[in-house]
Amino acid sequence: MPLDNLTINRVCLHEVYQRADGGAVVPPTYGAGLLVLDDRALQAFRSRVSAAFQSSSQCMEMSVRVHGQGSVLANGVDALATNNDRFAQHSRLFADALASAQTSRQMPGGLVVVFDGTVGNPAAPFFAVMKAELHEGFVKTNDLQAQFVSDLFLSPKTKLYKIGIFVSDGAHPRPALPEGWSAIVYDSAMTASQRDNAATYFYSGFLGLDIPVNAAQQVRKFFEETKAFIRAAELAEERRVDLYNGLYVYLKLDQGNTIQTSRFAETYMDEDLAEDYLTHMRRVRFPVAAVAKDLSEVAGSLRLRKFKFARSITLSGPPDAVRDLVTVQAIEGEQGATWTQVTIRGRIEAQE
Repeated sequence: MPLDNLTINRVCLHEVYQRADGGAVVPPTYGAGLLVLDDRALQAFRSRVSAAFQSSSQCMEMSVRVHGQGSVLANGVDALATNNDRFAQHSRLFADALASAQTSRQMPGGLVVVFDGTVGNPAAPFFAVMKAELHEGFVKTNDLQAQFVSDLFLSPKTKLYKIGIFVSDGAHPRPALPEGWSAIVYDSAMTASQRDNAATYFYSGFLGLDIPVNAAQQVRKFFEETKAFIRAAELAEERRVDLYNGLYVYLKLDQGNTIQTSRFAETYMDEDLAEDYLTHMRRVRFPVAAVAKDLSEVAGSLRLRKFKFARSITLSGPPDAVRDLVTVQAIEGEQGATWTQVTIRGRIEAQE
C-alpha cells in the first residue's frame, strides 16, 4: 500500500511508559512543541514511513469503529485544522490515549510520533500516529571509538514501530465522521498469513479500528479452525488423515469458487461428526453462508501436505499425490507403544 507523493508537514514527539507495578498509568512526557528536523533528518523520517507502507504483508486498510468525540479520528481531524502551537498542544491527546490503551505491563513504552502532511495525486491531507519502541546500539564517535546508547529509534534495520495513518478523501464540506476518511495500519509483527499478529491494543484499543472481514481472511480462518477441530476430535488416526486430506483437496483441488462449512461437512464427515464440526464453526463465528474462495492468504500452506514424526522425521508432498499414493495407519508396536505404518504406492526415486 505505497504512499505516493508523501509530504511531511508537522511532527511532534512525546513519550509513553510501561505501566507501574500496580498497574497504574504512568503519565506521558510531552514534547515542548513541534519537532525541529533539518532537511536530512526530515527526509530520513519520510523514508521510514514510506518504506513501512511499501510492505503489503505488514500493513492493512482497516475499518473505523470509534469516531465520536475524543476518538483518535476526531482528535486528528481537529488537529489538522489548528495552527502550529495548537497542533503541538493537541497532539498530547494521542499520548494520553495510547498510555491508557496499553493496559498491561507486557506492553512496552516508547515514543509517540504525531505528524501530518499530504499524500497522493491530487494531494490529500492526512494525519498519523506512530509508536516507536526504543532499542540499544552503538554510535561511532569522531575519534573512531564507540558510544553505547539505549534510546535509539526508527533505525532502518530495527523496525520496532507501528503506524496508524488516516487519509482524507478531500471532500468539502466536511462530512460526518467517519465518512471521507480511510485508515491504514502498519505493524512490523503482522504478516500476510497472520493478520492477527498485529497488536490489538494499538489498532483497536488506541486507534479505534477493526480488521475488515474479507474473503481471504475468512478462507484462512476456515482452514485454521477446521484443522483445529480435526486435531482435537476423538478420531482414529487413519480417519484424521482422511479429513486432513479432504481439507486440502477441498480448498486446493475442488473447482468451486466458494467454500461453505455445511458442504465440507456433508462431503467428508459422517452425520455425528458433521454436527460437532458445524457447532464448532458457529462457536468461532464462522459464517454459515458461502464465502468466496480467495486462497491468497493460505496458498503457501496448501502447497505441501506434511506429516511430522518424532526426531524430526517429516514426510511431505503435494496434497493430491498424498491423497492418491500414501496410506497412514496406526499400529501396535513394541511394549504396547503406538507406531505409524506409512505405505507409499511407489518406489524410492532418490535419496539425499
